[in-house]
Amino acid sequence: MKDDLNISGIGIDLVKVDRIKKLINKYPKFLNKFFTKNEIEYCNGKKNRAIHFAGKFAAKEAIIKSIGFGNNAIKLKEIEINNMSNTNNNSIPKVILHGSAISLANKRDIEEILISITHTKEYAIAIAYTRGKA
Repeated sequence: MKDDLNISGIGIDLVKVDRIKKLINKYPKFLNKFFTKNEIEYCNGKKNRAIHFAGKFAAKEAIIKSIGFGNNAIKLKEIEINNMSNTNNNSIPKVILHGSAISLANKRDIEEILISITHTKEYAIAIAYTRGKA
């Protein structure tokens, strides 16, 4: 974490896991519209994939809120939630921006986006905060 950066935005989102599960089952193109190939591979490798898709969906929405742009300014697929393992074998979510999300974040002088995701059988929640020199 860079110590010379200030918090420039905070976002939070709550998603019902069952809602995501229904969207996956009802609309075959849902996953490819909102998730990257890496995210789909990661979630499909999990026992209850809907929980993990819901967590990533909540994180993407929280990130959009923390950046401060409307829902239509950034496509959810342009925000990738990548899971990296730390030394304790815990999964740490890392944000990777693509396409217009990069330029919009640059316009806001955002240099870092930090997120936390948690879930139960019913809900997934994510919080994101952006840091920049502004």
